[in-house]
Amino acid sequence: MQGAPIEWVAHHRQHHQFPDQHGDPHSARRSFWWSHILWIIWYHSDPSLQDDVEQRYVPDLLRVPFYRFLNWSYVPITILLGYLLFLLGGWPFVVWGICVRVVLTYHCTFLVNSASHTFGYRTFPTNDLSTNCWWVSLLAYGEGWHNNHHAFPTSARHGFTRWEIDPSFWFIRLLEKAGMAQDLRLPTLRNQPELSRELVR
Repeated sequence: MQGAPIEWVAHHRQHHQFPDQHGDPHSARRSFWWSHILWIIWYHSDPSLQDDVEQRYVPDLLRVPFYRFLNWSYVPITILLGYLLFLLGGWPFVVWGICVRVVLTYHCTFLVNSASHTFGYRTFPTNDLSTNCWWVSLLAYGEGWHNNHHAFPTSARHGFTRWEIDPSFWFIRLLEKAGMAQDLRLPTLRNQPELSRELVR
């Protein structure tokens, strides 16, 4: 229930085109709460805006039938999951399996937009407010190494040192070994030799 992949990729690409500038849907320069949750309320108040953003930023995904299927089916799939949870354990299963889960995962995701543009350290001098925030990384499976991500936005890996734990990258590597992911991009850190050594490990 966090939304369709096409929608999220469109937001993400727009964010990277205008990071923390005019045009960024969840710019942290507007405020912590804007970047955390208020932006999504505003964004969904105008469905035509969503269509325009998707047409501009994800024409490649809109051409793929599988992603179009996910775009309209995530709500029916969640309703089906809710029904199955109800059959298994009644309303407590629905509340915990759907409602609580969605609220928790939403806020973990939103903390990447807000806290990882407010708290933490910066390894790379990017033209935005992105930071590496360890506690967001714990909650969001490595997505909190956000300054690293903004410095190398196409990299499959966000944690660049041994202590920057990155479970999302481990999962992507697992998908690669299973033949479900390919052509992974990793950063080249020629001007950061100490980080280059860490990446090899």
